[in-house]
Amino acid sequence: MEEAFRAADLRRLDAVIRDARFAATASASELVAPAPHGTGAALTERECVFDHCAVLLFPTTLAAGLRDLRARGLDPLPTVPSTVVRARLAERHGLDPAACEVHITRLRLDLPDGRRHPAVEVFLFPRDSTAFEDRIAVHEAAYGFENHTAFVMPRPSGPLLRRLVTAWHTEAGLLWEGGGHNPHEGGRDGSTVTYFVREPRRPGRRRFELHCAGDLRGAIADLPRPTEAVRHAYATWPTTTGTPT
Repeated sequence: MEEAFRAADLRRLDAVIRDARFAATASASELVAPAPHGTGAALTERECVFDHCAVLLFPTTLAAGLRDLRARGLDPLPTVPSTVVRARLAERHGLDPAACEVHITRLRLDLPDGRRHPAVEVFLFPRDSTAFEDRIAVHEAAYGFENHTAFVMPRPSGPLLRRLVTAWHTEAGLLWEGGGHNPHEGGRDGSTVTYFVREPRRPGRRRFELHCAGDLRGAIADLPRPTEAVRHAYATWPTTTGTPT
C-alpha cells in the first residue's frame, strides 16, 4: 500500500512537532524577537500565549492522510476547509481556487508543561486534488510559506491589539499582512485573526498569527497596510533549511 505522506513531508511533520514543543515552553517575546527592552517585548510577554505552529503537507488523499496521522498517535481533530490557504496557494501558483482542496486539522500534543493541546496546525492539500501538481509540493516544501507561529490574546481589546500591531512592526520588523473576523470561532462574538510576515533583513521566525476573541477589526482598520513591503518579503523569502517556522 502506498504511504500517505512522502518522506519529505514526514520530516517536515516531525520538525513542526518539535518546534511546537519548544515554542510551548519558550517565552512569547523570545519567539517574536522584538527589541528586548521595548514596548513590543513587554506587551508580547504579558499579553500573548503560544497556541500553535503550522505546516502544509501533501497526502495521497485526505482520508489516507488522516489515517496516517491517527496511526502515529497524533489525534487529529475533525477537518475544516481552509479558504485562506487555498486562496494563497492559488495566487502563488496560478491555480483556480475552486480546484484547490485544502483542509485544516489540529494535532493534540502532550506538551512539556503538562497540557494536552492542539499545538500543531496541519494544512492538507491532497495529491488527488484537481489542482495538485508535484511542482507545487516541491516549491512549498522548499520555502514553507504557510509555516507560522500563532498566539492568542487571553484579554483582548481594541486598543491593546492596535498597540501590539504597531510595536511588532517598529520593534520586531513584523509587517501586518491583513486578517479578518471569523464569526464561527471564539464564542458569541467570533474571533479576529491578524497575519504578520517578518521583514527580510530581520532574523527569526518568518510568519505569525494573532488570535483575539471578538470583532476587533475596527481598532486597526486605519493602520497602514505595507502591501509593497509584504510583497518584497515573500519575493526574498529564504529556503526553510535551518530556519525556524
